[in-house]
Amino acid sequence: MASSLYIIVLLCLTSGMGAEASAKCTKPGHCCEKCPAGWTEFDSRCFMFHFAAMDWSDAEKTCIELGGNLASIQTAEDYNALREMVNRATGTDRHTWLGGYDAVKEGAWKWSDGSKFEFSGWFKGEPNNARGLEHCMEMNYNGREYVNDMKCSVKRSFICAKDTISEPQ
Repeated sequence: MASSLYIIVLLCLTSGMGAEASAKCTKPGHCCEKCPAGWTEFDSRCFMFHFAAMDWSDAEKTCIELGGNLASIQTAEDYNALREMVNRATGTDRHTWLGGYDAVKEGAWKWSDGSKFEFSGWFKGEPNNARGLEHCMEMNYNGREYVNDMKCSVKRSFICAKDTISEPQ
């Protein structure tokens, strides 16, 4: 029994290394990290910044393979947390894909995770669908705190998001 508890504690301690999850344990003997290693917990979701540049669809595919989607912005706090994440990882306000798209119908923006799209923090004059080719959402437009529509074929870093892990009952 004591050796089992030791293994559980050891797994809990090592599984969180490098992750910034900050879950609180409510049950003795349970791993309480709410995000996998390498993911950052914020507001009941887990986020991971990917430095490697991909086009929007390959970035979304990568996020799906990791159990999530490109990140959606539900609140101003989400947006600020994501900007801080990118800045910490890169030292700059790097252009970064988010999960917004209007490729199905121009002007009808959706989030790739299926959540309701209520975002209104676009850069002035955006989204503008320049040359009829901009259907995907990027943050840090012009290296600033702006959101822009961009050609989906452009390669950008990206942020994946997924729900936190529920604690065993």
